[in-house]
Amino acid sequence: MKMTKIAALLSAVLILPGCVIHVGAQSADVELQENLSIASSGVKTLEVESGAGFLNIVGVEGATEITVKADIETTKKRNYELELTKVGSRAVLVAKHGSTSGFWNGSSPSINLTVQVPKHLALDIDDGSGDISITDINNFVEVEDGSGSLFIKNIQGDLIVDDGSGELEISNVSGNVDIDDGSGEMTVTDIAGSVKVEDGSGEMTLRHIGGMVTIDDGSGSIEVKDAGGLTITDSGSGGLNIKDVKGEFNIDS
Repeated sequence: MKMTKIAALLSAVLILPGCVIHVGAQSADVELQENLSIASSGVKTLEVESGAGFLNIVGVEGATEITVKADIETTKKRNYELELTKVGSRAVLVAKHGSTSGFWNGSSPSINLTVQVPKHLALDIDDGSGDISITDINNFVEVEDGSGSLFIKNIQGDLIVDDGSGELEISNVSGNVDIDDGSGEMTVTDIAGSVKVEDGSGEMTLRHIGGMVTIDDGSGSIEVKDAGGLTITDSGSGGLNIKDVKGEFNIDS
C-alpha cells in the first residue's frame, strides 16, 4: 500500500501545471580552448566546415601561417571534432560537435572560431549556425551559411553567398557579388562589379554598385541607389525606392 501511495504522489508532482521536467537533459558545461596552426606555404584555399558557434576570419598582410583559436562549449564526453590539415593546395578546417539533438540545460554545444589567414588565400566556407564575420581577403570568397548574421567586407575578388536566414551585410567588394538569400534584412554597399540577388523575404538595400544589379525578390522593400544598371525580374511584395541608376533599367513585377 505504501508503494502505491508513493507512486501516486510522484505522478502528481510530474503533472503539476507549469512544471516541465526533462528526464536525461544534457549540459554543455565543459569549456575548453584549443589553438591550431599550419604553415600557409603552397596553400591557395582555406576550406571551412563548421557547425554551431561564431566564425570570425581575418586576412592578415604578410602572414605565413593559418592560425585558429577555438573556444569550445561541450559535454563531459567531449564529443567534438576540431582539426586543421593540409590537403594539396588546400587547408581544411573542420570544427563541429556530435549530435546536439535532445534536451539541454542551458546552451547547447558550440565551437567559436577566430581565424587569421594570409590575405591572398581564397575561402570556401560551409557553416551551420552562428554569426560569421569575414574581412580583408584579396581573393575569391564563397560562403554557404545556415543561420545567423553574416558580415563581409573588404574583399578583393568575387563573392558568392548562399544564406539561409539572418541579417546580411556586405561592403567594399572589388568583384561581382552573387547572393541567394532565404530571409533577413540585407545591406550591400560599395561594390565595384555587378550584383545579382535572389531573395526570399526581408528588406533589401543596395547602394553604390558599379555594375548591373539584378533582383528576384519574394517579399520586403527594395532600395537601390547609385547603380550602373538595374533589372528587377520579380519585385514580390513591398515598396520600391530607386534612385540614380545610370544605365539599363528594367522592372518586370
